[in-house]
Amino acid sequence: MNYQQMQNNYLQNQVMSASPNKLIEMLLQAAVKHVKLAQMAINDRQPAQAHQQLTKAQNIILELRYSLDTEQGGAIAAELDQLYRFMYDELVQANIQKDPKPTEHVAGLLAELLESWQTITQ
Repeated sequence: MNYQQMQNNYLQNQVMSASPNKLIEMLLQAAVKHVKLAQMAINDRQPAQAHQQLTKAQNIILELRYSLDTEQGGAIAAELDQLYRFMYDELVQANIQKDPKPTEHVAGLLAELLESWQTITQ
């Protein structure tokens, strides 16, 4: 078994055994990582790599958005939905224009959201 397979198996085990709160935390961490990697790729003039990382981040944000429980979450879920929609739109623009500015803004928002999530779930 090669290193990549071992890493994938480990991640799969983490995901399968994680609580819903931990899954949200893992998604936020991954989104931050992919946005930052996209920033680096844009700054290094690697459009294909930037596109790949931005697409991953966009998909994660969509997953976060679709996981919202609007019935139980009320106003907070509605506000998160708007925030996720905004971040998604910003990443789409960053991907189209290969502009690092929207990624900087989204990375900051995601980092704040992750920190808040970790505070309220611990």
